[in-house]
Amino acid sequence: MNEWELWRQDDNGARFRIRGYADRMAAIAGCLVVEAGMPHKQLYWVAGPPTPTCPTPGVAAERIQALSADREPTAAAFLAAFRYMGASLRDDRRLEPDTVAALFQVAWEHGETGPARGSESDPACAPEGEGEPVQAPALDRARDHLVHAAAFLRAWGPNADLRRQDLLDLVTRVPH
Repeated sequence: MNEWELWRQDDNGARFRIRGYADRMAAIAGCLVVEAGMPHKQLYWVAGPPTPTCPTPGVAAERIQALSADREPTAAAFLAAFRYMGASLRDDRRLEPDTVAALFQVAWEHGETGPARGSESDPACAPEGEGEPVQAPALDRARDHLVHAAAFLRAWGPNADLRRQDLLDLVTRVPH
């Protein structure tokens, strides 16, 4: 049974069910995928019970770390997908743990596999909308970025205000 559904409203106000999901986090991930890229005039949302899949950042951290069991994208591809897939969240003042976990999931799934990339000259390492690239990630494996982010998410309280920029900082600025 699909408890959560992804919906779309077009320019004329007509509403359409796009797809059903058994998991709220998967529905949010689906919404992030359709909203990625060019800005849309359409409105997308997830409808269903308000019960979160990940009630706290710590639970989201467990879901994020579990992704590392899947095939691993390159670090640069993961970071590029993370920025691209999360672009629609830039104006959100507070991200729910389900949204945080969903963002990591879609970035992991949509990052390309291949030889390690990522250098100061690599555009995938440049922050969105900024001319200067960030330093090359100190971690050269995408799995290390997941572990690092999960460790910090576990330390944040259940009511922590998480924003997209906080997450970008988490995955791109690794402590020395």
